[in-house]
Amino acid sequence: MMTPGTYLKKRRVAAGLTIIDLAAMVHTNPRWGGVDKVAWIDRIERDIAALSPDVIATLADAFRFSRTVLGQLITIRSYGEDAIDPAPRLCMTCGCSEQDACFDGHATCSWSGPDSCTACVPAPSRSFAKEN
Repeated sequence: MMTPGTYLKKRRVAAGLTIIDLAAMVHTNPRWGGVDKVAWIDRIERDIAALSPDVIATLADAFRFSRTVLGQLITIRSYGEDAIDPAPRLCMTCGCSEQDACFDGHATCSWSGPDSCTACVPAPSRSFAKEN
């Protein structure tokens, strides 16, 4: 199962943000410089720094992710994979879920496999499937 930090990193990358972009967007109290914010975000994404409600709100202001999914991943990390049934279904490439599907401006993604969305791994076309 994906960790909370990995989920946040995948959603940040899917939003088109580098860690430096995100550091420039977030505000901290006390006020930190860019290098300190980059290090803090890196620790969050490596599951070293704590994810308090204030931290989650700060990140949610900068890029889109599901707080519900993040909460489920935190619970699973703390209490084991049986703590949430069913566990959230996540794309292993971009981290999207049914709670926060990819959106290309016209439509949202769907599932192309058990752990991949159509934005990351397009579903095989019918003609391709017939040829093989």
